[in-house]
Amino acid sequence: MENQGTLFGHPKGLMILFFTEMWERFSYYGMRGILVLFLVSTTHGGYGWSNEEALELYGTYTMFVYLMSIPGGILADKVLGQKNAVIIGGFTLVAGHLLMAYPPEWAFYTALCLIVVGTGLLKPNISTMVGGLYKEGDSRRDSGFTIFYMGINLGALLASLIVGYVGEVYGWHYGFSLAGFGMVLGQIVFIWGRKYLHRVGNLTKEENSENRIFTKDQTQAAHTGFLGFNKQEWDRIIVILISFIIVLVFWASFEQAGGLMNLYALQYTDRVVFGWEVPTAWLQGLNSFFILTLGGIVASIWIALAKRGKNPPSIFKMGLGTAILGIGFIFMVFASLQRNSSADGLSSLHWLVFAYLFHTIGELALSPVSLSFITKVAPKRIVASMMGLYFAVTGLGNKLASLIGIWAQRLGELEIFMCIAGFTIVLGIILMILTKRINKLTHGQEDKKHDEAEAQTGQLLEAEAS
Repeated sequence: MENQGTLFGHPKGLMILFFTEMWERFSYYGMRGILVLFLVSTTHGGYGWSNEEALELYGTYTMFVYLMSIPGGILADKVLGQKNAVIIGGFTLVAGHLLMAYPPEWAFYTALCLIVVGTGLLKPNISTMVGGLYKEGDSRRDSGFTIFYMGINLGALLASLIVGYVGEVYGWHYGFSLAGFGMVLGQIVFIWGRKYLHRVGNLTKEENSENRIFTKDQTQAAHTGFLGFNKQEWDRIIVILISFIIVLVFWASFEQAGGLMNLYALQYTDRVVFGWEVPTAWLQGLNSFFILTLGGIVASIWIALAKRGKNPPSIFKMGLGTAILGIGFIFMVFASLQRNSSADGLSSLHWLVFAYLFHTIGELALSPVSLSFITKVAPKRIVASMMGLYFAVTGLGNKLASLIGIWAQRLGELEIFMCIAGFTIVLGIILMILTKRINKLTHGQEDKKHDEAEAQTGQLLEAEAS
């Protein structure tokens, strides 16, 4: 743990990473929230594209944002170290987001490329650094990731309210410029707070903590990449790959928010409340609002279960999250049914609110837990690379989400929402049933504990109780 002490039972470095990621996500979600709206808009300098064209570009862009996490993670593991990768990625993001403020199309496409590269360097490595703040077996890690996740969503909520409103009312490029200034603040926080991150994010050459002893042949194989892993390590990699399949399905469904559901809110939802029309982009903030209000409750539940020795395995939590996500899409089925039967072709706003509520609960059960799962189970020398692969899978989920959105334009939203709901609920139930069998592949790595970690957990619980 960091030599700078703790804050509310967690390393002080967590707060630095919290606020850095908050402002980075402010910039990313600010731009993401209005991108599709900007592309289909014919006002304020919008491009006036069709829904399908906008969804296609949105999906391709978000896919590459996450795919770049693979080289970003590898560069951090082998060349830069996670800390330097975050700094370089941050400056690249600043350049990209500020360039989005300029109207010409060459500036728009150049900015997208810079944001893709910058996010690839920053996103996987800052998440890995969160895991590095905690020793092996420290049961605070899941709650630490949940706190970190709340920072992400605080930035996303502020972005939806501020960037979304400015973009829709005053001009899309003004909104994009605000996203850029948010990234500048994130860089300032990280550079100032490096003194609290002295022992994490540095370039390391080997996995010292596991005290591995190699024969001459094993040592030579270790330098060839995956050939240096033993049977247990391969099993741990396999279970992570299984979790990636879950992640792919989850994000392909969840990321309808920025595309299909964003357009649905714009074109097919009655957004008038007490005579005032709610800006479309504000609905993107519902997810973040619910995370901020419910995230602490979920984190407390995991801590309470861990204290009683009943904390479910990560695979079970991920299955539960997937099923709850599916329940959220049942509300979108109701919205589509109402829209098809109403005279004005619009559905009520409350269906979207309930959908985002259940999507958020599902996300809280899956996303921070899946991030923590990687840092606990992956062999140490490839943690950043596996984190990069996680975000790459998330990127593929984003692209699949856009394809699903395009199919909805052709087949109808009702049919698509029904399929998503049914598939995710069934998959989630199957995962919960098979959890014990799948979890054997971790070889107890997820449940590994130390006396020091137990003592630290007790201190955390006492701090929270007071």
